[in-house]
Amino acid sequence: MERERLIVAVDFGTTYSGVAFCHSTQDGLRGSEVVTTWPNNGVAPKTPTEIRYFDNKKSLWGAEASIPCERRQAKDTTPIYSRFKLLLDPTIYTNVYASRPKLLGLLQRRLENLRIEDSASIKLPQAKTAIDVSSDYLKLLYNDLMNNRLRKRYPDTLDFTPIEFVFTIPAIWSHKAQEATRYAAKTAGFCSRGSDSLSLVSEPEAAAMYVLHAMREKSFSRISAQKMSLECGENFVICDCGGGTVDLISYEVEEEYPRFSLKEAAVGTGAKCGSSYIDAAFKNFLLEKLGADLIDEAGYQKLVEDGSPLMKTFDQVKRSFGQSSNDIWFLDLGTEVPDNEDVGIVDNELELTANDLKALFDPVVDNVIQLIRDQIKVIQSKRGSEIAPTIFLVGGFGESQYLYRRVVEWAANQSPPLVVVNPTESWSAIMRGAIIQTLKPAVRSRRLRQHYGFRCCLPFDSAKHDISDAYECPFGGWYLRDSVQWTANMGDECDNDKTVDFPVYRVISGARDPTMSNAMPLFGCKSSNQPIFYREKDVYTLGTVFADFPHIKLKKLQSTIQTDSFGNEKTVYKLDYVVKMKVGSADATFSIWLNGECLGRTRISHESEDAYEYGLVPSQRASWKNK
Repeated sequence: MERERLIVAVDFGTTYSGVAFCHSTQDGLRGSEVVTTWPNNGVAPKTPTEIRYFDNKKSLWGAEASIPCERRQAKDTTPIYSRFKLLLDPTIYTNVYASRPKLLGLLQRRLENLRIEDSASIKLPQAKTAIDVSSDYLKLLYNDLMNNRLRKRYPDTLDFTPIEFVFTIPAIWSHKAQEATRYAAKTAGFCSRGSDSLSLVSEPEAAAMYVLHAMREKSFSRISAQKMSLECGENFVICDCGGGTVDLISYEVEEEYPRFSLKEAAVGTGAKCGSSYIDAAFKNFLLEKLGADLIDEAGYQKLVEDGSPLMKTFDQVKRSFGQSSNDIWFLDLGTEVPDNEDVGIVDNELELTANDLKALFDPVVDNVIQLIRDQIKVIQSKRGSEIAPTIFLVGGFGESQYLYRRVVEWAANQSPPLVVVNPTESWSAIMRGAIIQTLKPAVRSRRLRQHYGFRCCLPFDSAKHDISDAYECPFGGWYLRDSVQWTANMGDECDNDKTVDFPVYRVISGARDPTMSNAMPLFGCKSSNQPIFYREKDVYTLGTVFADFPHIKLKKLQSTIQTDSFGNEKTVYKLDYVVKMKVGSADATFSIWLNGECLGRTRISHESEDAYEYGLVPSQRASWKNK
């Protein structure tokens, strides 16, 4: 009988973070409890992903981080750090805004002197990396969760009940960012108890689990057409719109009753174009309204810092846009500025019209619609143009009425028209879905988002290849040096019960200690034309897979005599083994097999890369576990 445990889902978001939990004996949808009370935030579905550091004082986090300094009787202000999560994966930055009108002359020079941030610039404390700040924030969240939430909810059983922590991460996260998230969480204290464990699940996959059960119970707040269920053979698209990222995954329903079974219908896509980029556009909008002469006097940086009264007011306006009939909003600037009716500044208030908001929203919304359009095209190219997948909008930004209306308008004009659904409480869909996925996993197979390959000896062909790239193998034949074998291809279906097998061999010398460690760089590529060499521009290193071999009986290996350039002879051996890759919701694990025996399992390590990017040190190498 399976041991009872707690499932705790952590939605570590770009702008807001949330937590939900459920006992393993309960129903994942009805039985999950979402934390709705946070320090100094009253009743709120989530808490800001913000942290504020102080010398010789405890850091403040969440809503506490933006408490005015006067209330804390502090003599000076310290910056609020936010959006640092995005820096866990700096390789996929997307700025959805075209350049604003050129800022010339004195204004441009003052901007440079003030180092005004644009949407691509995220501040970090001195001597701290993104993983450091993430860990600091998550440690505060963990302590609050354990001491003030779970301890009170399960006072008698918490100490001896195992907890399975499930972190949700964007589907577009690289393997490096996945491991960085895992490391930050564990450093923060998650799994510090010996009985606890930690896993990762992609945000849209978690959302898919939620919407399936929500549709079964007819729990949705907005729907563009009469549709009550998803049936076998149907396709649907999950569009998870958050603060920093927008993720999309499409699924086909293989089985609906008695238990759901899904398979990915198209390779997941996404971009960094969430609602926080609307905030970035508003900051540029305000900058242009104030003009060069007012920047210094108005204290622009203070006006637009995260958690400032102005940005909080704008956040409220942003959330209401599309829901009310307001055409004009007036935002208190919180500082003395001269009246300028031409730009809408009167009595220290900024006039913001519906057209202004539309201009701020549309670049982001257009990108979201384009991402949806691309997913639909892939599905229809495989299943036929008459296929009409249902679109589910989830996530905090997914609750935007303006976004919903724009997507519905676009969907209605497609042929055939598409249905758009916004589930009830979609802001918590990720957390609740992560719990359901843990208790009752339904995704049977996933599609690879890139090609995977290891360094391999491809045969040399004199008609195709340059002789300078060739070398002679001591075991016979000519091969290409620096070549890569793409064994797993982008778009391939990867079943839960199967692995991708990479045949690998190494030539080793009997003069070496046969107890050795093999570091194998794992390469990735998204080009339709797979490069031959890993030095080509479209190839990137995903990390390193370490294969730690036990003592090898050389006599059982194929051997030959090799002569070096000085005429010296030595015996070399051919070590054939297999690397098996298993793809999960938000990570990949590897096992090493020699002569049909599993030697151990590991994940991708990144210690050989730029250690300073994440603050990783060699001791953080992915652990090796024997069978």
